[in-house]
Amino acid sequence: MFKYLRHSILGYIKTHIVAYFFLFLIFIIGIVIGALAVKTLPDEQKSELISYLRLFFQGLTSDGGAYNTMTIFQSALYSNVKAIGFIWLLGLTVIGLPIVFFIVFTRGFIIGFTVGFLVNEYFVKGLAFALVSVLPHNFIAVPALITASVAAVTFSRHIVKASQKKVGFIQQSLQYTLLCTLCCLFIILASLIETMISPVFMKMVAAIFIK
Repeated sequence: MFKYLRHSILGYIKTHIVAYFFLFLIFIIGIVIGALAVKTLPDEQKSELISYLRLFFQGLTSDGGAYNTMTIFQSALYSNVKAIGFIWLLGLTVIGLPIVFFIVFTRGFIIGFTVGFLVNEYFVKGLAFALVSVLPHNFIAVPALITASVAAVTFSRHIVKASQKKVGFIQQSLQYTLLCTLCCLFIILASLIETMISPVFMKMVAAIFIK
């Protein structure tokens, strides 16, 4: 079962390697621009962000820093699943593909800006915190987001072909929906990591900032 699934995933990636490359490139561009955007922040906004981070670090390390894990999990899950659902819907419209590209770019921009700001202000400490707070869940969430985006692009092409040939639309739409649903399952896993695992390491690293 696992071997079949692995071969299916690798086969899908190989078949749509061009779309994966293009969307991954958009994601990387978003990261780069997000990191560069840190340099353009006005001093007032930087000061506000630093003040917020200090309060955040204190909250993580204080005895009263407990938070409602379920509420945060629901918020993270809703945000990520909403993105996949929106991409699925845009794939059905064909004309919504530019928005799919924008969603991928925005995710990269947010990650790039977050990591860039932490590294710019806190150097090695910032990099350490960025790695434990940003990387773990995005290691799963980003591939799921890009896969759903590739599926949207691919399905839009099938819509155009189906409108010309009048065949295969129902089968392709079911496969498209199934793949996006699978991406949502990975998003659930990413959200669990974001709320259950990442905070443990974030609390450990945050202790360095308030010493």
